[in-house]
Amino acid sequence: MRNYMSNEAFEAGKVAFVLGQDSKGKSNISCHMHSNGADVALVTPACITNWPRVNGDGDYGTMWGPTDPMRAKYTLDLTDSPVTDDSPNAQFKEFAMLIERVDDALLNFVCDNQLKILGRKNLSREEVKMLQIRSVRPKYDKLSGALTGHTLRLTTPKYAYDGMGGKYARTIAVCDYTGQVVENGSVCPGDIVAATIYVNQVYTGVGGDKFGVHWAFEDVQVVCQRAQTQQKTQVAAFNTQEYEFAKPYVTAAIPAPEELTQFSEPMVA
Repeated sequence: MRNYMSNEAFEAGKVAFVLGQDSKGKSNISCHMHSNGADVALVTPACITNWPRVNGDGDYGTMWGPTDPMRAKYTLDLTDSPVTDDSPNAQFKEFAMLIERVDDALLNFVCDNQLKILGRKNLSREEVKMLQIRSVRPKYDKLSGALTGHTLRLTTPKYAYDGMGGKYARTIAVCDYTGQVVENGSVCPGDIVAATIYVNQVYTGVGGDKFGVHWAFEDVQVVCQRAQTQQKTQVAAFNTQEYEFAKPYVTAAIPAPEELTQFSEPMVA
């Protein structure tokens, strides 16, 4: 059982990295809390998710997912999109700073041990940073290339090892805003969610020399479903305009089916 602390209480400065070796003699990196050796685990703030896959077969069968169902992953992205108004999510910004501190600590560790980890030497910190895949990534508009926000992507394998040479299918607990598990609950695009996340591993050698932190998630809390989020009631930018011909907006009544006029002759066999 992991001890998930709130993001406000999480102390990124106490995250420690340790260099070890796997069964083949290759260097690997483990991560834990320096104070008690516990897993690095915390609860995220409430954020909007755009591409959740936390039910069923996860990302299996999607355009970006695996072709082998045993390699399916549950996915969840947390974004800095506005939650209640038009301004970016301030809680996400503070949360992202914590994650950035963990990334920076890993960067310093790899830089100090670059010969054993990367097989390189005499690289500057900035050169090593170019090899790091950061946890919080920028999002860009596909057409203009403009920065549109930031996101943290979380993945968890659907099938886990059972300790006896096999695998079992795990499920993601979906909870309501009080923390009660919702039977057959689902997470939809645009929902405001929080999640219990943890450092699953520190990966190295991806794409050659790339390295970074893999964040996984265990449970998801649906703080507010998209259908129930606060909708805009006014656009302030339009209040500066005045028109002599302006009239109140009148909602047209929807006619009953029997009142609809048929504009074309019916087809006769």
